[in-house]
Amino acid sequence: QFADNAFAGVTVLKTAHLENNRLTQLPRNFPFDKMETLTISRNPWHCNCQLAPLRKWLKGNRTRAEDSCSTPAQHRGQPIRDTPALRSCKLPTKRSRKGSRH
Repeated sequence: QFADNAFAGVTVLKTAHLENNRLTQLPRNFPFDKMETLTISRNPWHCNCQLAPLRKWLKGNRTRAEDSCSTPAQHRGQPIRDTPALRSCKLPTKRSRKGSRH
């Protein structure tokens, strides 16, 4: 399991090998922006909206990094890229919350 701030301040992460780690989630600040290679297989992923950025990355990359949901039970075995569990998730926007709007 990653701490919520595990990737705080990390701006350029290009490769991450996370297979075989019993991970169910990625932290909210996981740095997908520059990611080129990501291996995520053989983890018991919990498919909820916290994985929405992972799904977006998988859809935007022709990578073979594919894995499936382990939980919740109704989505077990479904690929993260295609599971209905993540279809209605709203992704966070990049807009800054600092300052006033003019």
